[in-house]
Amino acid sequence: MARLDSLIIFTTVVKANNFTNAAHQLGLTPSAVSKQISLLEDRLGVRLLNRTTRSVSPTEAGQLFFNRCSRLLEDLEEAEHMVKDLETSPRGTLKISATPTFGRAMLMKIFAQFLEQYPDVNFDLTLADKGLDLVREGIDLAIHLGSLQDSRLVARPVARQKVILVGSKEYLAEHGQPEALNELVNHFILMVSGIDFAEPRWIKRFIKEAGLSNKDRRFTVNDLDTLCEAALNGMGLAALPVYMIREHLDSGKLVHILPDIHFPVRTIHVVYPENRYLSAKSRAFVDFMASYFDENKLDDL
Repeated sequence: MARLDSLIIFTTVVKANNFTNAAHQLGLTPSAVSKQISLLEDRLGVRLLNRTTRSVSPTEAGQLFFNRCSRLLEDLEEAEHMVKDLETSPRGTLKISATPTFGRAMLMKIFAQFLEQYPDVNFDLTLADKGLDLVREGIDLAIHLGSLQDSRLVARPVARQKVILVGSKEYLAEHGQPEALNELVNHFILMVSGIDFAEPRWIKRFIKEAGLSNKDRRFTVNDLDTLCEAALNGMGLAALPVYMIREHLDSGKLVHILPDIHFPVRTIHVVYPENRYLSAKSRAFVDFMASYFDENKLDDL
């Protein structure tokens, strides 16, 4: 047990970057923490930390030791969770990350229904357009669109995202409704940039290859919700996910343009680190999302 305690103290010191903060986290005095580190270094016969008056940093040996100790302690924590979960129902805080657009448009509905079934679960939601380091950020599950680049993550497909080209009825009344792809050169195309989204590259490619000159680009933004507002206000045509504009399509505020031309359909995954044991609350939420989208297809028009 003493050896395990020394590993816990060592990893806490490295993460905290100094003895004082680590001592506060551990409920010990800084001198007691420093003594335990010295005893560990004596036992191993190697210096693990570089010390200054205000901070510490791992030596090369210390970094190697920290990496292995961290994995060992994570495995131990997961083993404890596995045993506890055998006898418990989903409960506790579930940390989830998603894109702002998907979070606003879909997750609140899913969260509300999930909490009716599992009232002992709490949600901690982080909205970000760019992918996060799940382990470093302490995130249990992430909602990811498209192909997965990180082989360290496990991905379970739960839905598909369909993107269509739309314009407001006011815009179309003024500029006309295009009936063929080559007519898009006579329209303003609202673009999205800087986020992971299947923007209408085929529109730009067609215009370039055909040697046609599109109207001046009227609006570019790095947020899909703002892009949708621009389309609703008649600023031009925009490519948007069906799930976020279904209400506007049903009301007639937005009109589906060129329905015979299809964007690539992207898969929506729930992802988590491959070496992390899924807690009861995480398993319950992943299964719930899959079931929800079986009954509520995102790509249905």
